[in-house]
Amino acid sequence: MTIQMPWLKHSNHSAILSEITSTQRSLENNFLDSWIDGILILTKTGQCIHSNNLGKSLCDRIAQDYPSTDLIPQEIWHTCQILIHNRQGLPRHLIIAESELKLKRSHEHVRIRARWLNNTTDPHILVILENLTQSRQTLAITETIKYKLSPREADVWSLHRIGYTYQEIAAELHIALNTVKKHMKNAYAKQQLFTMIDESYTDGLAG
Repeated sequence: MTIQMPWLKHSNHSAILSEITSTQRSLENNFLDSWIDGILILTKTGQCIHSNNLGKSLCDRIAQDYPSTDLIPQEIWHTCQILIHNRQGLPRHLIIAESELKLKRSHEHVRIRARWLNNTTDPHILVILENLTQSRQTLAITETIKYKLSPREADVWSLHRIGYTYQEIAAELHIALNTVKKHMKNAYAKQQLFTMIDESYTDGLAG
């Protein structure tokens, strides 16, 4: 049985294929731009052939703290070079090169992951830039709801989650150190209570 597609008789096949390819590229770009991490695709010489919006933004912020004459911040390229040099000596040893970076101006922590995108004769490097500070803030919000923390406990817990010391939390929120300790003690108690209830419920289902 032959499926009839009369519209093809009056259409330009090249134009149709071009439109399909364009649509696919648009979907791929939208997917990358909506991804929660920064994405860069680099050649072995350090040329960036693609990046999503978050990748560009993080590169700009890194370049402010760590100036570089290259298009890609040196702190990122150093991680890629580890991957490249390792491939030359031990082709199958290092799959991913990883490092972390603290930005001075924004106090953000960024995790840099570099890996080979493919195994062709001309491979490219996929760089994933994860904003650890933002991830921890999101985690803190989720835990605030889960553990039913009070607004002040939530403030303290969020700063604790992104790496503030108790002294830094006190200074940031303009409260006494003992008050910070009190809120943290309450937050931990609520966390433990939630864990106990959750485990009890899970054991009940298993039984």
